[in-house]
Amino acid sequence: MPSEAQQQGIQKTLIWIFAFIAMVLGLVFSTYMHRDRTLSVEEAASLGYIQFERPRAVKGLQMMNQEGSAVDESAFKGRWTLVYFGFTYCPDICPTTLAMLAKALEGLDEPPEVVLVSVDPERDSPEQLKRYLSAFSSSFKGMVGSHAQTVTFATQVNVAFGKIPGSEPGTYTMDHTGSIVVMNPAGEYAGFIKAPHNVQSLATIASRL
Repeated sequence: MPSEAQQQGIQKTLIWIFAFIAMVLGLVFSTYMHRDRTLSVEEAASLGYIQFERPRAVKGLQMMNQEGSAVDESAFKGRWTLVYFGFTYCPDICPTTLAMLAKALEGLDEPPEVVLVSVDPERDSPEQLKRYLSAFSSSFKGMVGSHAQTVTFATQVNVAFGKIPGSEPGTYTMDHTGSIVVMNPAGEYAGFIKAPHNVQSLATIASRL
């Protein structure tokens, strides 16, 4: 029969073995979960999400949020963000896209933030953005700045926009890129989700960022 010292040695060995096995299983589980959560480049592309191999820094952002407070590029740091360039007088694509985003993010434990960047600073004040966004989700945020400030941001994330004269004198609408810009937690331009959008694809992308 093993002595007390030998029994203690056996117990320590067993504890070490079990601890080692638990550590290995933990690493395997963590790797599996990460692999399951993260979209491959091919999977993302099939959903319309174009990921960049190297995210791109955004610099020189100077705008106001929906509360009227000044914001810069640091506003995107700390979490994934889906940025859509549009305007509150938009008759169709903007409200449709925002409604789909609101539906797609329902029930997610850690949903990405959604930010509407106005391409119509002549009519979209911070207060106007706040009222407009509240119709879709209380968590949605807005940004607005001068035309030049908006261009500074838009050109860095490959978004184009312009004023289109309306049928009546003095009226106009805005033409703009329909893609959704994806910003990573480092505040970098990580890719974009091509239009047209659908709720299911947006939900899958958002849940696996």
